[in-house]
Amino acid sequence: MFDGSQKGSIDGIELGVHAGTIQLGKGRIALVDESKPSLNILEVDHQGKPVIAQSFTIPDPNGNWERAGWITTDVNKRYLAVGSDFDESIEQQVTLVDLQSGGQWTVSLQTNEVVLATTGKPGTEEMHTFLAGDPLRLVVSSGGKLDAYLVSDITSGNPTPTRHSSTALGAYPHGPLMGKDGDAIGSTLNSGVETLRLTRDGFGAPVSAGYPAGVGQSYRPRMAPDGTTFVGAQAGRVEKGTAWNLTPAYLMSGSMTQGSIASVKVGEGIATRAAVSSRFASLVLTKAGGDNLILLDRNSQTGIYDGGKTEIPLEPLSAGPKAGQDSKTAETRFVAATKDGEMIFVSRGGEGAVTQVSTSESKARRTITFPTKLAAGGYLAVINPAETPFDLGGR
Repeated sequence: MFDGSQKGSIDGIELGVHAGTIQLGKGRIALVDESKPSLNILEVDHQGKPVIAQSFTIPDPNGNWERAGWITTDVNKRYLAVGSDFDESIEQQVTLVDLQSGGQWTVSLQTNEVVLATTGKPGTEEMHTFLAGDPLRLVVSSGGKLDAYLVSDITSGNPTPTRHSSTALGAYPHGPLMGKDGDAIGSTLNSGVETLRLTRDGFGAPVSAGYPAGVGQSYRPRMAPDGTTFVGAQAGRVEKGTAWNLTPAYLMSGSMTQGSIASVKVGEGIATRAAVSSRFASLVLTKAGGDNLILLDRNSQTGIYDGGKTEIPLEPLSAGPKAGQDSKTAETRFVAATKDGEMIFVSRGGEGAVTQVSTSESKARRTITFPTKLAAGGYLAVINPAETPFDLGGR
C-alpha cells in the first residue's frame, strides 16, 4: 500500500501469528497457513500485488496439529524450518524446506520435560528453531538444552537425525534471537537473556545478562537492522490482581555480543510488541489517559535503544481497555515500521483500520482502511523489495 489503497488480497489463509513472518528479500515473506497447515512464500511485486509463489504442506498424519511454534531461515535464505507446538508433549516435529530445489523433509524430535520457571511445576517449554552455523545445522531448544542436527543429515532423508551437538540453556525460553550472520543464537529467558556462538563442533560459551529487578520476561523480541541488537517489550513484575493501568511497561534492547541489556520504563499500562528501525525502537503504550506511540532513539555508540524518547498521541481504540475493568476482552494494536524509521504503521484492533505515522512530522499522515476488523490488532508487516532482510526468525 504505497498510497494507502488496496493493491490485492489473498483469501483463505489463516495466518499463524505465533510463528509470524520472515522477510526473505525481493518482496518475499514466509508465513504459516494454519488452516491446512502449510508453509507459504508470499511475494509482493513492484506494483504491490501479493501472490503465493511457493507452498509446502506441513505433514499432519495424525490430525493433531495445533499451531506452528517458531519459523526460521538460514543466512542465505535458501532453507526454511517450521517447528510444531504440540502442547504438553515431548514429541515434536520440524519441517525443513529447500526453496531452491523445492525439497521438503519432516523429522521427529524428542524434547524434555522440565520444572517450569513460571509455575514451579513439571511441564514442557516451547521449542525454538534456528538454522545456523557452518556446517549448517537445525538447532532446537528441547527443554533445558539446545540440540543441533546437521541439515545435510536431514536432507539425506533421515527422519530421525543424529544429534550433532548439545549444550545447556536457561529456563523458559520464549523469544529466539539470531544474528544476521547466522553464527550466533540465543533467547529471552525467564530471568534474562542468553546468547552463544556456534562453532564447527558445537557451541561456544554462553553470554548472559539478567533483567533489572522487578522487570518481567520479554516474550516477543525482534532483531534490529544492525543484526546484533534485539528489542522487545516488557511488563513489570507486580502483585497478582494489580490493575492493568498500574503495571509498569518497559522497552528492552540488548546486544548479542556484549552481554548487555537496557530496560527503559515508558510508563504504566499495556505495551504492544515492539517494532524497530535503524533510528529508533517503538511500541504503543495504552494507559488510563490515552494511547501514545513511543519512540526510543538508538545510541550510535552502543547500538542500544535507550536514547531520547518521543511520544506521539494516538486516538484511543473504541473498544480498548478501560481503567478499572479487565483488559483481557479489550481490543489491542499491532505495530510495524519501515527499516529507515520514516514511517510507522499502527493497527486499530476491531476497527479495520491502520494509522500511518510520519516520524519526521511526529503525527499521523493517513488512516488506511481494511476489509477485515483486524481483531486483536491483526498482524502487520512492511515489505520493501529493495531492502536486504536482517532478521532470520519469525516475528
